[in-house]
Amino acid sequence: MKKSTILLLVLVYIVSFFVIGLLGHSIRNYNPEIYPESIEIIDPDNRTEMSKDTVDPDTGELLYNYYFVYKNYKSGDSVRIKASIKPDNCTYPDIKFTKDESDTSFKIDTHETNPNVEKNFALITLTGELETVLSTPFFVSATNPGTQIKLKVCITFVSPLLS
Repeated sequence: MKKSTILLLVLVYIVSFFVIGLLGHSIRNYNPEIYPESIEIIDPDNRTEMSKDTVDPDTGELLYNYYFVYKNYKSGDSVRIKASIKPDNCTYPDIKFTKDESDTSFKIDTHETNPNVEKNFALITLTGELETVLSTPFFVSATNPGTQIKLKVCITFVSPLLS
């Protein structure tokens, strides 16, 4: 090959890198990882009164992110709540419900402990008899490995005698 042919091939090779770099498609991830931004909790059965961001009136400290009151409790009743991750297309849509293991006054049934409970739902039931009022604090958190979102939730069961 002649020198001019070799130089022309090298020049075309170098120019092609610049042209493809400017006009070519960049590599994109077509399955992006979407992290949770918030958790929303509702009572799908509308059996409770709900309030958000309950604050201690004396100190101004946040007590609960979600606070539910279930009036006219009868023995054996349970409250079903649903937690959902926002945005809806989140990569990690699962929820974890946890409570203090030393508190035996109530139990939380989830899909992991009871297959009859739907995913991301919890069934809160008192284990003993209710005399007047009983509060059941627990935590709801996202299961993603990155950003941790953890909410403190409380359901207060009220006897029909006080209603």
